[in-house]
Amino acid sequence: MNKYTKVEKIRTNSVAWMMKMISSRLDSNIKEELKRLGLDLKQFGVLMALLEEEGLKQAEIGKKITMPGYATTRTIDALEKKQLIERRTDERSRRSYRIFLTDKGHATGPKLFIIINKINEDLLSVLPATERKQLATILQKILLVGFV
Repeated sequence: MNKYTKVEKIRTNSVAWMMKMISSRLDSNIKEELKRLGLDLKQFGVLMALLEEEGLKQAEIGKKITMPGYATTRTIDALEKKQLIERRTDERSRRSYRIFLTDKGHATGPKLFIIINKINEDLLSVLPATERKQLATILQKILLVGFV
C-alpha cells in the first residue's frame, strides 16, 4: 500500500466524507424529482417551511431553511409567479408581509411528500427496519446536540 492509497482509505472511511457523498446523491435525486413539478431545491425548501407553518415573514423562512435573504426573496418571487404562494400584509406592520400557500400551493404539498418518501425509501432500502430506526436516532442526536 503506497502513501496515496492509505490517504484514500482514510478519506473514504471518514464519516464526514460519507455524509457529504450521501448528501450529494440525495440532492441530485431530489432535483430530478422536483424538475418534474417545475420546482428547484430552494423552492422546495420554502414550500416545506410553509407546509409546516404558514404566515411566516420572509426573514423567518430564510432562517428556518438557512437561506440568505437575497435568495429567499428571489425564491419567494418565483413561487409567487407560479401561484404557489402569496404575500399578505402583516396586520401588525404594513411594511412587512407574511407568506401563505395558495390553494395550488396546498395541492402541491402531497406531491412533495411523495417525493420525500420516495427519496428516503431509495436511500434506506439497503437497511433493515431496525437499522433505519437506529440511523434516524443517531442523526437526530447529531443534529440536535452533537454538532455545533
